[in-house]
Amino acid sequence: MARSNSAKDKGVIVSFRVDRHLADVLKKVPDKSAFIRDVILRSFYDTCPVCRGRGVLPKEVARWASGRLKADAALECACCLYGYPAATRGKTEKARQRFVCRHCQDHEHSH
Repeated sequence: MARSNSAKDKGVIVSFRVDRHLADVLKKVPDKSAFIRDVILRSFYDTCPVCRGRGVLPKEVARWASGRLKADAALECACCLYGYPAATRGKTEKARQRFVCRHCQDHEHSH
């Protein structure tokens, strides 16, 4: 992994080897960097069982899901804003107000 020398650069360059077939396929992708970033980030998450990865829900299903999160006393992560029903059982009220999920903690996201 090589780090950029310019203070203006926002990213770090990462390189890796691929077989010839994958290289040929990647040549056809218009924005390889964005594509690879998206695939890597998606690998850290499971597909939502409610929306099945669509990112939207019918109103009736959204109301049901919201009701379940409230009923399960879900807390919202201060970083990623996802609701976590069972992640905070037994924590103090102060800790519940500034909840950060395990994923965001492990990957040191900014929060």
